[in-house]
Amino acid sequence: MTKYNKHYTSSMDVKDKNGDLLGAVCVTPSKEVGKRDIMLMAENSGTQSVRSTTELINVLSKKNVSFDDRKMVLDFLAERLGSLEQELAVNTLRSLDNKEKQSKK
Repeated sequence: MTKYNKHYTSSMDVKDKNGDLLGAVCVTPSKEVGKRDIMLMAENSGTQSVRSTTELINVLSKKNVSFDDRKMVLDFLAERLGSLEQELAVNTLRSLDNKEKQSKK
């Protein structure tokens, strides 16, 4: 993960069964609080957003990504989505704490 402007972004390279770079999978916080964006940035054909991990895995399967690599993508997504959930919870608690402190003034 890299830190950029206090927001964490993360991506993972994905290769097809021949070992050729297909692109990168990226998971970032969405503009809407509590939501996330999952994207596949392909090496040659642009970027597409997917609605779910299932949709992403189906897309990768159609693009000839091996089963083991798809499992690694699932592990990456689970870790990244968990991290985003934790970050959201911490930010929510901080916000509630700040509101409580301001209301007591």
